[in-house]
Amino acid sequence: MELRQIECFLACCDQRSFTAAARALNLVQSAVSTSVGKLEHELGVRLFDRTPRTLELTEAGRAMVAPARSLLRARGDIVDAIDAARGEIRGEVVVGNLMNIHNFDLAGDIAELRRRFPGVTLRMRQSISGMAGNLAGLRDNSLELALLAGRSDQFPGITTHLVTAETLVLCTAPGHPLAGKPFRAADLDGVRFIDYPPGWGIRSIAEDLFPGRDPVIEVADQAFAVELAAKDFGVALIPRSVARLTPTLPYSEFAPHPLPWKLCVGHAADRTPSNAARTVIEILTSKGSR
Repeated sequence: MELRQIECFLACCDQRSFTAAARALNLVQSAVSTSVGKLEHELGVRLFDRTPRTLELTEAGRAMVAPARSLLRARGDIVDAIDAARGEIRGEVVVGNLMNIHNFDLAGDIAELRRRFPGVTLRMRQSISGMAGNLAGLRDNSLELALLAGRSDQFPGITTHLVTAETLVLCTAPGHPLAGKPFRAADLDGVRFIDYPPGWGIRSIAEDLFPGRDPVIEVADQAFAVELAAKDFGVALIPRSVARLTPTLPYSEFAPHPLPWKLCVGHAADRTPSNAARTVIEILTSKGSR
């Protein structure tokens, strides 16, 4: 069993096709499929069911994912230790991203990382299930770091480092009964509510605090949620930084106390970040509350 075979296997798990896995590994497709085939022959099991459109893990394949990721992580730890002994910081860091980040300059931080640590390579991933997908990626080791937004109690088993903090507010049309007024949970009972997809941090908070709301649409774009609220289609719970992008639109604070909203970078609590990952954490958290 060779480490390259393990890399090819995991790339196929993540990409769900030989062609996409080859692209991710910068290899030709035949090299990836051959490597996986040799691994299957050595283990005496099929790891994937092949279909014309996708690769599906077999039961044996699913059982192999976690130890395979651990094996590659152990190799990374060895390389990391040697680099540290040489005073070098290099390596690849796979980071789960989030949509709708308006309250800090992620592109600027990435550029700063490149200037200060040219040996560190970022691989950004974005899940359609939002924060829930990032948490799953941290727990199954397909992500080393991930951006997480919400309340601290939403991240069990994850060590977090604060990037920035603000509050959530309720965005409404100017003539709405709740416009510009402190609101309580009961005030949203039966109120048309612009929701976000399942797995998103704000969606889970709304489900916990405002069970009586009337979800009338799901959108994956906070700016579009604001546009809908402005046209009195419904009300939208959004970070204050997003509300401030439309200064003519009123927003309301939750009563009796503001709703905290934290943006963090996290990693699995049982995993020590690599030297390269620690540099990413340093860059993302270096500007305090911004």
